[in-house]
Amino acid sequence: MSRLVLCLKTFFCQLLVCWCCTSVAAEIRLEDDLGNDVVLAAPAQRIISLAPNITEMLYFIGAGDRIVGADEYSNYPEEAKQILRVNNYQAANYELILSLKPDLVIAWHSGNGDQIVARLRQLDLPVFVIEPRKLEDIARIFHQFGALTGRTDDAGQKADYFNGELARLRRQYQQASGVRVFYQIWNEPLITLNDKHLVSDVIRLCGGINVFGDATPLVPYVNIEAVIRANPQVIIASGSSDASPQWLKMWRDWPAIDAVKNNRVHAIPPDLMQRHSMRILDGAQSLCRFLGGARG
Repeated sequence: MSRLVLCLKTFFCQLLVCWCCTSVAAEIRLEDDLGNDVVLAAPAQRIISLAPNITEMLYFIGAGDRIVGADEYSNYPEEAKQILRVNNYQAANYELILSLKPDLVIAWHSGNGDQIVARLRQLDLPVFVIEPRKLEDIARIFHQFGALTGRTDDAGQKADYFNGELARLRRQYQQASGVRVFYQIWNEPLITLNDKHLVSDVIRLCGGINVFGDATPLVPYVNIEAVIRANPQVIIASGSSDASPQWLKMWRDWPAIDAVKNNRVHAIPPDLMQRHSMRILDGAQSLCRFLGGARG
């Protein structure tokens, strides 16, 4: 009997050790783009996505079904339209977010801002913040999301594909002559982006030069007179899929601008240029094609 008791004690001790090892191994610790450590006991199963680019990336790695709440602009893929809405870029419904019992909230720093992120952390929610500034950052975020959700293989495949397509575009346009570009994200007031924004990295990829690259802040307000002085060779109107056609017509009133004079005013859907996800490659291909046309 004593031997049996000893065997049982040994068995349960080994079981406890194995359980402890498994628990420790399952912990996920990852530094976000603001330098904060985010610790999860296990891969996230109930996720709040506070930006549409985050929603898209989670779907791309096969973790879209774990999103229990999303921002009001998350519209891709089609399934994302059915997710409960918990925020927009200005405000978040904190009570609703808490009621969904998320084990992870993912935010975009430039889009959501410090106030929303700080409040969520005050509510003791784990918040992982992304802030991509270069195209290569998108592949890195795929890997991060894979680690946070336990979808490392799928995320790695997406990252490899993205890097491969990006490298192909770089090789294709690395010797291209520079083309002056004005990128418009809004009409009234007239708003653009400076060189620190990811969109400007897409412009550089295609051999373009952002005519307001040196402006401040990240999203500067400009006027028609400044655009005339900059004299872009290509104007890209984005910001709103519905508004872009009207924006294109507006530029006809300024024929002194090279882009207008040579009919180089184009629209690219904002979802393909301003969302930091896989589809930005589609936007990049369109932009590169438009700049190629300006080179003659």
